[in-house]
Amino acid sequence: MALAVLYSPEFVDNLEAILTYYDERNGSDTYSKKLFKMLHEQIRLLSVFPEIGRITDFPGVRVVFVEKYGVEYQIREDAILVVDIYSYLTDPEKRRFNKI
Repeated sequence: MALAVLYSPEFVDNLEAILTYYDERNGSDTYSKKLFKMLHEQIRLLSVFPEIGRITDFPGVRVVFVEKYGVEYQIREDAILVVDIYSYLTDPEKRRFNKI
């Protein structure tokens, strides 16, 4: 049985910024739509198989990778909470993780 999927405001804001960046850079929404579809499919898969993600250094947080992006999430009792999305090319020292 698939778990419900919840999204943090940080994830929503960061995803919107990523998609807008590609729309503006490419002058087209073709890649943004492709990326969004890949992310959606991976998150849907997480709802069915929540433990497929790699365990991180943060307690209770897992990550899956789509293209060059890491999607961090937590497994709750009856839902998956998608916490954040980030480029794994980002310097880890510059990236901040807010525990929820």
